[in-house]
Amino acid sequence: MRPMIEDAHLHFFSKTVFGFYARQVESFKEELDPAAAAAAWLSVEPPAAEPEALAARWAAELDLHGVARAALFGSAPGEHNNVARAARSQPGRFLPFQMVNPRGADLAGVLRQLAEHEIRGVLLFPALHGYYPDEDACRPIYAAAREHGFVVFVHLGRLQIGIREKLGIRGGIEDKYGDPARLALIVREYADVPFIVPHFGCGTFDALCGAARGARNLYMDTSSSNSWIADSHFPDLGAVFRAALDAPEIGPERLLFGSDSTVFPRGWRTDVHEQQQQALDSIGVSEAERALIFGGNLRRLLP
Repeated sequence: MRPMIEDAHLHFFSKTVFGFYARQVESFKEELDPAAAAAAWLSVEPPAAEPEALAARWAAELDLHGVARAALFGSAPGEHNNVARAARSQPGRFLPFQMVNPRGADLAGVLRQLAEHEIRGVLLFPALHGYYPDEDACRPIYAAAREHGFVVFVHLGRLQIGIREKLGIRGGIEDKYGDPARLALIVREYADVPFIVPHFGCGTFDALCGAARGARNLYMDTSSSNSWIADSHFPDLGAVFRAALDAPEIGPERLLFGSDSTVFPRGWRTDVHEQQQQALDSIGVSEAERALIFGGNLRRLLP
């Protein structure tokens, strides 16, 4: 029997998140409940009004699939209160993370609130908010991570936000900002801060590992379908896993399983988990290394 899974990448799509995106779509602006209207249009289950109810829904779903804990991503501005409430309502089940825009208003105040709410990780999306990871605007975030023990999640490479695309929200994303060389400079400078890059770098794997050579604070998560592989030199997901396991900057001790789960009724992404297990089967990965990837590394990183 395999040990309980820990998922490093799960989006908490609360009512607030649906409302945030719905208000960017003209046809939903006049609705009495824009969040519910957007959920209905997307053919997904509308989230409960209270984050505690959605947290209970996710906890039951994770129980069905043997998932002990999950990082819970607050994917809209100000969502830290909801993910913090969700985590408090299910002790030991969720690790609250929050998206932060370093160019947003009152960054110092936002970072102070994250610490007060016991947020465990900060989410950075350079391509969405228009900055390079090594710009001075980001340094207060890294300093706060050092002070408060946050991990720093940074999306590199190609950025696709499914809910935006499905709702027809266009523009505003510039992939050039997800430059692995610019993050590697920061990884080295803030060597005591853990950095997580999702989706194996989303097409930047080779460049990131090359630029961050020798780093011991760089982690990658394995989440989602990894569709970027089709445009890479890797023949399949097994080859990507092999490269990550062999890379001195990552290896079996800094690779984190992620499902990139988002909404109901789909729930937890069993398809992603199964695909990744099959990829590991194809390259003969040991049970000890699997145990690290599917739980042990996240438990060590965020006890």
